[in-house]
Amino acid sequence: MANVSVSDFLKFLTALRARDFKSKKVDLFLKNQTFLEDTFLPFIHFRDDTYGRNLVFRNEFFELAVLTWLPGHRTPIHDHASQRCWMMIESGELTLKNYEPPSSNTSPLIALGRAERRKSGDQIYIDDDMAVHAITNSSTKPAVSIHLYAGPIPECRIFNEVSKRFETKRLSYLTEGVWSSQGDFIESRICDP
Repeated sequence: MANVSVSDFLKFLTALRARDFKSKKVDLFLKNQTFLEDTFLPFIHFRDDTYGRNLVFRNEFFELAVLTWLPGHRTPIHDHASQRCWMMIESGELTLKNYEPPSSNTSPLIALGRAERRKSGDQIYIDDDMAVHAITNSSTKPAVSIHLYAGPIPECRIFNEVSKRFETKRLSYLTEGVWSSQGDFIESRICDP
């Protein structure tokens, strides 16, 4: 298994086209690679109030993000706007809870099995045909996960636990990576709220 940097991963990803993300190319790459320790360090920024979403890179075919989790942070139950999602736990532990994909915004939630605790090094794949889900850091230590979405997800449906229905939510990032035209990392910039 080869060790790759975030730049190596981006070189692989930016060479792909939309149809490639529907094939096994990403799965095979991730199966045979591990990330160099600290390669995502410039993109690891935590928030106190909720999990942090840090954009590494986005183009018309994919979006690569680093999500940061302090103990107790969780996502709402959400979908992936009909996109494919690969998730790699970089450090710590996260708990995933899956639910049947809803047929409408008012469909009742039906749990799919028990919550699964996943640890550093685990890779998870999900799409909306499989399930909608929630992710929680139920441990006592911070966690970091890498998320690859094909294609980008500007908004998704989240489950409002008060109204008991799905609502569309625009997604935002805490930081975003800035890259040169040659593909060199410049900085991780704080996004406007």
